[in-house]
Amino acid sequence: MKFNYFAVLAIAMGFAVACSSMMGVGGPDVGGSIFGRVARSESIPGTIGSKEGKSCQSAVLALFASGDASVEGAAKAGGISRVSSVSFERTNVLGSVYLANCTLVTGE
Repeated sequence: MKFNYFAVLAIAMGFAVACSSMMGVGGPDVGGSIFGRVARSESIPGTIGSKEGKSCQSAVLALFASGDASVEGAAKAGGISRVSSVSFERTNVLGSVYLANCTLVTGE
């Protein structure tokens, strides 16, 4: 059987990216090597609004990424002109095989 250097390199890169991808918005988040789903909020004075908007970005193998996880994108998706609160969700599967970051906003 022939040794496949490409497969070994791909696995090593996957582990390296998985280890480096545990940094969340504003600091480190708890992450799972096999599966993780965490949520957190950033403090904005005021009350939670009646409207809600969500915007997401995702990546596959940390090689291909797309999406808009901005506060502005979430506000636009929810029809919000004045943001009251901002929360973040992060999902990862097998380190960085699949990653998704979402921004959730509430407001009026």
